[in-house]
Amino acid sequence: MPLKATNFLLFLSLFRSTPVSAATLDNCVFLGEEEKNNLYEDGDIVIGGLFPLHYSPVASFPTYKTKPAPIIYNICLFIISRTLRWMQTMAFAIKEINQRSDLLPQLKLGFHIRDSCNDIPVSLRALLVLANGQPERSTTESLNRAEGVERNISDSTLGCDAVHRAVSHVIIGDAASGVSIAMLRSLGSFHIPLVSYFASCSCLSNQREFPTFMRTMPSDAFQIRALAQLVSYFGWTWVGVIGVDSDYARFAIQLFLQESVKYGVCAAYTHLYPVTLGQQMASSKVIINFSSESEMQSILTEIRKRNIKGLQWIASEAWATATALWENSGDLLMGTLGFAIRRADVIPGLRQHLLGLRPPYIHKSAFLAELWEETFNCKLNGSVNSHYHGTGNYLDREPCKGTENLNDVYSAYSDVTQLRVSYNVYKAVYLVAHALEDMNHVPLLDCYMSS
Repeated sequence: MPLKATNFLLFLSLFRSTPVSAATLDNCVFLGEEEKNNLYEDGDIVIGGLFPLHYSPVASFPTYKTKPAPIIYNICLFIISRTLRWMQTMAFAIKEINQRSDLLPQLKLGFHIRDSCNDIPVSLRALLVLANGQPERSTTESLNRAEGVERNISDSTLGCDAVHRAVSHVIIGDAASGVSIAMLRSLGSFHIPLVSYFASCSCLSNQREFPTFMRTMPSDAFQIRALAQLVSYFGWTWVGVIGVDSDYARFAIQLFLQESVKYGVCAAYTHLYPVTLGQQMASSKVIINFSSESEMQSILTEIRKRNIKGLQWIASEAWATATALWENSGDLLMGTLGFAIRRADVIPGLRQHLLGLRPPYIHKSAFLAELWEETFNCKLNGSVNSHYHGTGNYLDREPCKGTENLNDVYSAYSDVTQLRVSYNVYKAVYLVAHALEDMNHVPLLDCYMSS
């Protein structure tokens, strides 16, 4: 039986302690380069966040003789604007909680949000940064904002107390089930809770194997039953089933094959990406696809090249509401059916928060700088954006004028008419906040005994 969120985090908190090195070293040295690709705000408790802002990093094989090259991306020619909305929703929820007098009034929550790139190696690297803490390297750091004390620090060291404050004791993420599973296996020994907003694999419901996992996303077990009934309702008894080569797709396909038998539905073929398009698709025009937005975009690109038409797509929840797919390949997706995540009508104040970006704040984050430059096709002065998307010459872009306004353009980033995953992120933040609130009222010994 699932543990309540409160007991879940209370129990795990018993195993978290300050590293010995933080008490014994005068300075903590960060080995590596500082990355501007994050959103960070200090707090008494810093909540980590991992989101797939970019997709498909090019595989690299380190030689251990030279410094690894920066991450570059294979098929992603644009920033995933709706993912940046998810990131900003997390930041918004935390700021909203900090302004409340009835929830954690004695604590200030902070956040440390990074890009998982929908890639296991990249996500694990980001995960370790969140779990260990990474000092911000600047000539002046505020180490004690409450007392208003500032100290000068070198570019390579920072007081260990400040590093410890940046450690994330709970992490919200990731979107992909496979990435979440990899992170849970890495975090397992440290008992760090992981709360996912989009990972739906039924395998994650196994609390014996993943005791530190919670989610605000329904299990695939419910979606699979509905998909089997959907294809049966339309009389489609001969369907193709494909998916990305991941735990998410493997478990989903396995469940669908078991469930579809009850309705007399047979699989014409089952394939995991990379899929060889051609004769398989000719054997069945109805195709159920378990993949994310980026993989579906790759499939649609190949279908257009081969001029394959007349396919009836059945969408999994991972790409059913990805508007970018319809903007780029709407003619290939006509008639697509699927089930979407429950939508929130509104999150008060979120739209104003999203549209409140201004150049002075944007310069602090490469994520926000990238959104700004790609949306308005301009170049910020002193930009920290390091991602080039391959559309035109970045260096030839006109400088941003400073008069650009997100109200004047459409972007999936500021579109709050379909708050589905964003709402899951919002709920995940409040799950953590209410668990922390309960911790303030439950003696630690009582918590241990009840757990």
